[in-house]
Amino acid sequence: MNIKLSDHFTCGKLVLFALPTIGMILVSTTYDLIDGYFVSNYIGKTAFAAINIIYPYLLAIMAVGMMFGMGGSALIAAELGKGNRELANSYFTMIVKAAFGAGIVLGGAGFIALPTASGLLGATDDLMNYGLPYGRILLCFMPITILSYAFQSLLITAEKPQFGLYFSLINMMSNIIFDWLFIVFFGWGMTGAALATAIGMCLNCFLPLIYFLRENDSPLRLVKSGWDIRALRDAMVNGSSEMVTNISTALIFIFYNMQLMRFIGEDGVAAYGTVLFVEGIFAAIFYGLAMEATSVVGYHAGAQNYGELKSLLKNGILLNLGFGVVMFGLAQYFAPWVANIYLGYDAKLYALGVYALSMFAFAFILQGFNEYASAYFTGLGNGRVSAAIAFIRTFVLQSVGIFGLPMLLGADGLWFAQTFAEVLSTIVAVAFLVKFRHEYMG
Repeated sequence: MNIKLSDHFTCGKLVLFALPTIGMILVSTTYDLIDGYFVSNYIGKTAFAAINIIYPYLLAIMAVGMMFGMGGSALIAAELGKGNRELANSYFTMIVKAAFGAGIVLGGAGFIALPTASGLLGATDDLMNYGLPYGRILLCFMPITILSYAFQSLLITAEKPQFGLYFSLINMMSNIIFDWLFIVFFGWGMTGAALATAIGMCLNCFLPLIYFLRENDSPLRLVKSGWDIRALRDAMVNGSSEMVTNISTALIFIFYNMQLMRFIGEDGVAAYGTVLFVEGIFAAIFYGLAMEATSVVGYHAGAQNYGELKSLLKNGILLNLGFGVVMFGLAQYFAPWVANIYLGYDAKLYALGVYALSMFAFAFILQGFNEYASAYFTGLGNGRVSAAIAFIRTFVLQSVGIFGLPMLLGADGLWFAQTFAEVLSTIVAVAFLVKFRHEYMG
């Protein structure tokens, strides 16, 4: 089905349009699993630990690509909605150049700061021996990586979300092949692991570039363009919520581990791993719908189609709440099965994993709604509200829950921390939707 941004989006069409993006995100989650398998089995556990220490630092820099992608998509889609295709393509080209330029600056700065940052993240000398070569190589490729992240959203605006899935599948296959070739066959160690990842990112960057440099059947292509600093600033501010979300997620992961070690010990960290496995799969669905919303809402906001904007809000809320309830039920039902996969070797640990996932699952009910509300405001061009929802939800309230709830509920407070954040975030999101209803109701 060839779905256009200008279409009327029923719940069914929203799901169909989001499916390739959901698939892309799910495939992307396999990259770390593949790298982890080869590094852990063929280089060693210290090397594997080094990646886990270094990666949040790299992820924080990569998140800039999501900022350009989501904020740029809303800007470009709004111009398409207004019928300004030439200006939309000019903005599209500007966003691509800006993302690449930001990658050069941040990659260089990150390269210089990597040893200091690694130490702050807890890397020992042994971990740095493995982590620094890995991190430095990936930082050299950061301009390409940031642009590949931006293309994930921009392909949706180009009405080609399926391309994102295809490119991710190609990336996954190249990752498997080059991990085996560089690590197992040539024995290049961490250098080989980093190069395998970098080659995959090159494919995710250059394949879209080739497509958009040529005549194509999408609304977008790369053209000669200048710089509109005000529009670029607005796109960056508007897309900042997605960057905030990803940086906050990395920090919250650290906070969880700190508190779990304090209240439960290593068993708590292991049990949290089962939660993250399920949460990662479900989050792909929520995030896919949110990424889609940015482009579609942006188009209809530009066209001032207020009836469609109200429909997108209503259908998006219904879908996300519906999926949330289903995911809560699935998490409850499959908790023993998932825990058995990861923790079945220890009866006590298995029981803790089942309990942790069953309690954490309440967060899934409202998680999608809050993701969608933030993305909806990004699509409307109201980046400040979008960023406020994201920051309050993913950092402020989760931090309060992680450090505050255990004082009242003990270790159980940690399994309810995200539910606590989602409930209060829903109140915040609803308040913003009411206050700024003129932006989508006309």
